Amino acid sequence: MKTLGPKGALEELIAPIARAVRNDRVTALAGVLAQLCERGAFTPEFFLPSRPDHYSRKLIWHDPEDHFIVVGMTWAPEQGSPLHDHAGLWGAEIIVDGVMSETMFHLAERGEDGRYRFERGMHRVSGKGTVGVLIPPLEYHDFGNAGTSVAHSLHVYGGNLTSAQSFSQSDDDWWTARRVDLRYDG
Repeated sequence: MKTLGPKGALEELIAPIARAVRNDRVTALAGVLAQLCERGAFTPEFFLPSRPDHYSRKLIWHDPEDHFIVVGMTWAPEQGSPLHDHAGLWGAEIIVDGVMSETMFHLAERGEDGRYRFERGMHRVSGKGTVGVLIPPLEYHDFGNAGTSVAHSLHVYGGNLTSAQSFSQSDDDWWTARRVDLRYDG
């Protein structure tokens, strides 16, 4: 079991998330995250400083039974993740502060050559308190800081997300995938 942050703040954060996950309710989790944000439960200790080379990832909680993890992310201006999946896991994210951009993608076709074709879905630019939910097979998106200052987001994943696929667009309408091992910066 991995825990970071002050004990009281961590307990206030994890208990309601664990209840929503235990009840198998990702939609309930979205409401829980919004309520926690309104109460100021996402303390600075849950986030690392921004880095110049990539967004920062901090493991806040790893459920001992691998039912979920909680990750704090710090995004410098213009930092973002490319189109990626979540390895078949559900996820929920909330913007804690700053302005983030997200584009959803729908998998339209998987070619025999291992390439993928996506259709762009909803795009939004959102601020503090905005919650997003990804439920497979609708788990593809990009996500990044759309503001001029550092942004923070908190992510809950339905298991120990250790790798994902990141996609790069070719000259045509097809995308190629590469496996990315996910690490924490602290």
